[in-house]
Amino acid sequence: KPRLHFFICINEREDKSSCNPKITSQDVSDIKSWLRKEGLFDVWATKTKCLGFCNKEGGVLCVYPQGKFFKGLKSKEDIKKIIKDFIGK
Repeated sequence: KPRLHFFICINEREDKSSCNPKITSQDVSDIKSWLRKEGLFDVWATKTKCLGFCNKEGGVLCVYPQGKFFKGLKSKEDIKKIIKDFIGK
């Protein structure tokens, strides 16, 4: 059971109001590798489709179990910062 689970949208819409190409499947794979490298085996990252907050500013993620949403993500570095904030690093 994960301590934290990050659901990261990689959905792509034709009107470009979606998370991809700002956040891609490869970005999520890189985040998973980074979590393993950091020894954070109880922190999970899962790519997902639409989380319901599409915007032109950037990608969206949701943190479980808190149910907190973040939007406007522009890179995997933004995702890493959110994860670090949640784990206290």
